[in-house]
Amino acid sequence: MKNYELYLFWEAIMKKKIAFLIVGMVLLVTAQAITSSFAEDSKPFVPHVVDASTGNIRVPEGYRLWPTLGTWAHAKKDTTLKTNGVAVHEYHVVYTQPETIAHYQKTGQFPDGAVLVKELLHAKTMAMSTGPVVGHATTTKGWFVLVRDTQGRYKDSGLWGEGWGWSFFSAEDSVHTTSKNFKAECIPCHMPAKPLAPANSVEEDKWIYALGYPVLQKK
Repeated sequence: MKNYELYLFWEAIMKKKIAFLIVGMVLLVTAQAITSSFAEDSKPFVPHVVDASTGNIRVPEGYRLWPTLGTWAHAKKDTTLKTNGVAVHEYHVVYTQPETIAHYQKTGQFPDGAVLVKELLHAKTMAMSTGPVVGHATTTKGWFVLVRDTQGRYKDSGLWGEGWGWSFFSAEDSVHTTSKNFKAECIPCHMPAKPLAPANSVEEDKWIYALGYPVLQKK
């Protein structure tokens, strides 16, 4: 009888230990989730591009090491090339972070904090062995920088809205934008992108000319 009572005694203790262990594990997982969520919320918003206190945008350093989304060639008639036709006078090369491409390929959306840098480059057209009219980039003319914002930050700024931060920079100053009001200076150029956007795009992503960026398509 004593052995049976001892067995029941130890069984009760073990059950309590197991219960405490389960409760402890649940509390630990919950604490980790809360800590992770807090860390995510408190993490600076693309600090190398956006000033947290003002929302001012700058051209990120080292953007040329990022993957290229695509390149746009802008042409014009050149009187010195009448016999050769149209000449390229600008290239617009667009860069973004590797994680932006990976996220878009997976979800079809630009993630919060995605940065698009469009570098405007002067171009020269000349005859070469590969063809009579061949264009190549020369010097930087300026930059457009867009920052995806899914949280509606900087509502009082004239350079944030429609899901993005918008800024243009001259080649002489990559830190201080010349832009004042994105609705007047940026939106008109992006309006034609909306009907060209993928049908399943979220409304804010339709401002981007994604058709020119085949790398965004799923592999």
